[in-house]
Amino acid sequence: MAKASAKRGSSAAQQGALRRKVQGIIGRFSGQVGVEARNLTTGETLSVNETKRFPTLSTIRVPIMTELFFQVHEGRLKLTDKMVVRRADHRGGTGILMRLSTPIELTVRDVCVLTIKESDNTATWLMVQKLGKDNINKRMRSLGLKEVELFSDLSAAMFAVIRKTDIASVAVSSPRDLATLVTKMAEGTLVSKKASAAMLDILHTCSEPDFMGRYLPIDQLPEDTGVTMPARLSNKTGSFLDGRTDVGLIETRKVRYVLAVMTHKSKDPSYLLFQHEGVRTIGKISRAIYEAWVGKKRWRTGSD
Repeated sequence: MAKASAKRGSSAAQQGALRRKVQGIIGRFSGQVGVEARNLTTGETLSVNETKRFPTLSTIRVPIMTELFFQVHEGRLKLTDKMVVRRADHRGGTGILMRLSTPIELTVRDVCVLTIKESDNTATWLMVQKLGKDNINKRMRSLGLKEVELFSDLSAAMFAVIRKTDIASVAVSSPRDLATLVTKMAEGTLVSKKASAAMLDILHTCSEPDFMGRYLPIDQLPEDTGVTMPARLSNKTGSFLDGRTDVGLIETRKVRYVLAVMTHKSKDPSYLLFQHEGVRTIGKISRAIYEAWVGKKRWRTGSD
């Protein structure tokens, strides 16, 4: 069931219209969808299956990054500490480290950036080994998050059979838990104000803005293009076979909001990254929320 609440900002009727629009988008998806949206400016929320556990896919890297910054805050690690990537660390799938000659020496922060920006599986393996899988899960519980959990240590053996593995056996979360982490970052309360800002800066480097940013007026490289767009996106996506996920912070001059959308069990046979039904569904839900909370677009984007 979809739930929407309005503290100030949109009227109850407008919130109802948004809820029906999002439900319509979800109804046309061939699998399962969960949504948690939080308007940090007005207090409005929109929730659909927000406590249901979905495979996180690469969005599990947000909890992993969270644990890193906690351990740095506690003095157990430094972002400038060195890590060595060896051939035995290589993991298949996404990322660039497995394609580079070894050994490679990187800072802990460099490894974290590759984990988020490129969904680098080698970097993620190294980070989990450094931080400890159990420590990551305990930290999530200490934050009051009940649904997010990392099950796998991302070993080489797991990656060797990943296409035959239930992806939910790697990591799961609810949209609510992922949204809570990014909300705390946006409010400056996750670890510390400085750490929250640093984590958001890393999320802004994500190489895949075309999920929830698909139909939004964003430009991830304004310094290069010289074009200032109305919205800024800091997010982390996930993709694998029949699932697509995304969680992030959308900021405009007047409105800031957090959105988490998780999809699973799509019947789309294409598996193409950016044309997949899951990506388009995330994009359409994101657009509906942006238009309701920020305003109708006055820019041109592609349509599908």
